[in-house]
Amino acid sequence: MPEDWNVLIVGGGPAGLAAGEAAAKQGVRTLILERQHEIGYPIHTSGGSWVSDMQALHIPTHLYHPINKVVFLSPQREVPLHYNPAVACVVDVRGLYQHLANRAVAAGATLRVNHTVEQTLLEDGRVCGVTVKNHVNERAPVRAAVTIDASGFSRHIGVRTDMGKAFKRYGFGAEYDMYAPNYPQDELFLIMGSQFAPRGYAWAFPRGNDRVRLGVGVLHPDCDDDARVYLDSIVRDLPQLTAKFKDASPIEYHTGLFPSEGPLERFSRDGLLLAGDAGGHGSTLVGEGIRFAIYSGQMAGSVASEAVKAGNTSASFLERFDKKWRARFGRDMDISYMINKRITNYGDEQWDNALDLMKRLTPSQMAQALRGDFSAGLIMGILARNPGLIATGGKKFLDVILERINKPTLQTVEG
Repeated sequence: MPEDWNVLIVGGGPAGLAAGEAAAKQGVRTLILERQHEIGYPIHTSGGSWVSDMQALHIPTHLYHPINKVVFLSPQREVPLHYNPAVACVVDVRGLYQHLANRAVAAGATLRVNHTVEQTLLEDGRVCGVTVKNHVNERAPVRAAVTIDASGFSRHIGVRTDMGKAFKRYGFGAEYDMYAPNYPQDELFLIMGSQFAPRGYAWAFPRGNDRVRLGVGVLHPDCDDDARVYLDSIVRDLPQLTAKFKDASPIEYHTGLFPSEGPLERFSRDGLLLAGDAGGHGSTLVGEGIRFAIYSGQMAGSVASEAVKAGNTSASFLERFDKKWRARFGRDMDISYMINKRITNYGDEQWDNALDLMKRLTPSQMAQALRGDFSAGLIMGILARNPGLIATGGKKFLDVILERINKPTLQTVEG
């Protein structure tokens, strides 16, 4: 039988679950549809994030593992950074997603797994729901005042409503989740260079209880390399990690895709919002998406519920989401994309030079840059600690970033 909801969310990842919680908290009837059999499976992300964001998002401490030492490796350089207290962390991906699902249901949302969205319902150019195949292969329309596409990389609804095309530039990652009894659980490695991660980087992310995520990510179509073929060589051929992975064995194997094109021009149209990876809301700097997906979902769910209560689900009303997101994240995401396009073409010598620059930065400056918190103070601090940049092209590039930082951003629309 046909169903009618106030807010319909396609996708039970972090963006969809956060949107569901935010909408349901406002008392509107909210439905989340997830095509997989369970929330948080299969895993498509390595789970790197930041302690301050986990705290701001009220994530329980047992769902993330703090990291005190971050080590950058290039072919001829090594830069260790120490943090006390820890600023970076690795999340329990499945546990975090299921925690977000619990919160959404507790707020009043309805969640259905093993429900596949097949078509988009349109009336006079307005999105008014979807057709769904359920767990027993029954098909039925599900109508809604506002639909939120939180389907991640597939951008299921957005592609079919001309909100955005299928991603052509993307990161492809492969990783082992390993039991590694000799790996120090407070050390995280980021590895650059052509031997282990051409047009990308490799990583070793400890997540507690002697478990480590060891992975490789490369950018397509910037290169044609397959990340999977580099995975085994890291432990075998990288001296800094060989002893740490003694007696280690893979317990899980993950692959994933991450959009690397920057945010869409628009995230809203009549009856529709795009949140999380579907809208290009992750940071292309290091391929980080979880925290941004949660923030994006919260904003989308909040605006969707406001539209329902106002009886106005037009594009002009829903555009409040675009403005809120860009006011908070737009500038930093633009800069992250600029940097991503520049460093993707680095060769081994350029990575060695980049790590020489890193050595002259403070740990807090490096953390701020990696987190994507770009400010005039950060850029001026980098120049102050690296006066040699003034005579190089690096100074010119930082000036472009500084110009972007100083541009006014869109103001948040309230009410």
